[in-house]
Amino acid sequence: MTAATQPYASPPPTESSAQAKPAMRLILALLKRSRGALAIALTACVLNGIASVLLVATLNRALSESGAADGSLALRFGLCAVIALVTRVITGVLFARLSQDTMAQLREHVAKRVAAAELRDVERIGAAPVQSVLTDDATNVSMLFFALPNIVMHGSIVFGCLGYLAWLSWPVCLLALTAIVVGSIGYHTGDKRAIASLEAAGRSQDKLFGYLGALFTGAKELKLHQARARQFLDGQLGAAIGEVRDHRRRAFSSYAVGVGWIVFLFYVFLGAAAFWPTLGVRADAAAASGYIVVFLFMLLPLDGLLNNVPTLNAARVSLDRIEKVMEEFGNLRTVPQLGESASHEPFKTLVLRDVTHSYFHERDERMFSVGPINLTFKPGELVFLVGGNGSGKTTLAKVLTGLYEPEDGVIEVDGKAIGSAERAAYRERFTAVFNDFHLFDALLGIIDPNDSSRAQADARANALVAKLALDHKVQVVNGAFSTRALSTGQRKRLALVVAYLEDRPFYLFDEWAADQDPAFKAVFYEQLLPELCARGKTVLVITHDDRYFPLADRVLKLDNGSIISETYGAPAALPVMAANGTEG
Repeated sequence: MTAATQPYASPPPTESSAQAKPAMRLILALLKRSRGALAIALTACVLNGIASVLLVATLNRALSESGAADGSLALRFGLCAVIALVTRVITGVLFARLSQDTMAQLREHVAKRVAAAELRDVERIGAAPVQSVLTDDATNVSMLFFALPNIVMHGSIVFGCLGYLAWLSWPVCLLALTAIVVGSIGYHTGDKRAIASLEAAGRSQDKLFGYLGALFTGAKELKLHQARARQFLDGQLGAAIGEVRDHRRRAFSSYAVGVGWIVFLFYVFLGAAAFWPTLGVRADAAAASGYIVVFLFMLLPLDGLLNNVPTLNAARVSLDRIEKVMEEFGNLRTVPQLGESASHEPFKTLVLRDVTHSYFHERDERMFSVGPINLTFKPGELVFLVGGNGSGKTTLAKVLTGLYEPEDGVIEVDGKAIGSAERAAYRERFTAVFNDFHLFDALLGIIDPNDSSRAQADARANALVAKLALDHKVQVVNGAFSTRALSTGQRKRLALVVAYLEDRPFYLFDEWAADQDPAFKAVFYEQLLPELCARGKTVLVITHDDRYFPLADRVLKLDNGSIISETYGAPAALPVMAANGTEG
């Protein structure tokens, strides 16, 4: 379906209505299954910080007190070093596992939310924002777990050193705290600018993923037109790449300035502690050397702590973006688990009563409505749906198959109305090959590669492949196609193989024969469709092939969203309306 005929849905949420849930709520939900490992890792981080502070305290005592460097201090120093080593290894391993586990859970969460969403929401939002959150944003979240142990360990060391300074001299500790507070104020100002830049980079990246998709889907058009390719690469794609780069440059430059400012203030603190006479350190060389040792030991973890803050904020921004994208897909609904026979339940009548559906037609900038539609389908019936481009045929097909929910009216199966609770089971009655179909690389849901009887299933699938004259190109092996590197017409024939194997009560083909040569068109209309009807299947074919209209039991003609004629029996060929837009 093209952009001009995407189904109408409510407009995207506004700034106030689309506020993301707190980012931490999502990350806590993802970590719920790993809370034990997280608790152990965080405890190890704190122990590492304590052991590191004890290391510097022991070293300072050994250097400052005459005769203090005895065996007990050496033993304590060695023990602290071993504890620091073991706890760092434990935190590194655990947080690496948490990082990858969380990224995998996050991707599963996003994929399931998209799969459970209404088709109209999937079409409205598009693939680019989802690809962005599944790659860059998910990676940012996973990097949080490489930054978190450093933040906890370095934070423990900094606070431990401040406590040690307070024990040595309150004035020196207060001076250090003053430097931290003043530096933090300047850092916070840059941090706000950096977060705004990271958010802008995320929005630009959504555009970038859209253009990267066009780089592949429009490869033929770009190769055939150098001016178009140049304008696309240097203009649209190049601009999006530049926007992402510039926003991220500004963000991380702000962080670099903030880190430099705080480190500079600590140098000021060091000078004051060493040369300010009223602090009394100039007259006490041992005390001065202690302050300097603690300061120099604290400087590296402080720098590491500040340099990991950008990773923390990038993860927070990414979590907010993920929340917002997921909220656009609506609330996560649990799809009921259906029995093996649910997709094979036959029906006696399938009725559409006053069914309507509307969408925004961008080309004409107006609302386009399909319906009210009143139709009845029965088993063994072959029905053709004809009409001009933009008349609403594909939209009607999506409403009929349950992919779009009717805005008004009702769909009934054997007199029972289909509501929201029954829609998932209702969709299982259909096999559809749409004009914009996707061919998976395996017969998913049809052949289980772990099933001992898969050889017979492969043989049946390969018999159908041979019947459609594709056996020289592709084979089914362990429930998977050996290749999908085929022409559009050949891939449509493989899609027909999948449809046959699904063996559902209702078959829908949307312009299936449009890419077939005359010989295969004849096979499709004169052999395959009658064979399906003979097996009791209901078959609806969207087509422009008027020469085959006499083969149908009924020919429905759609114009401007309404059925204007319904011809029974073997009708004369109906003239197909001139194209007036993009297929609905």
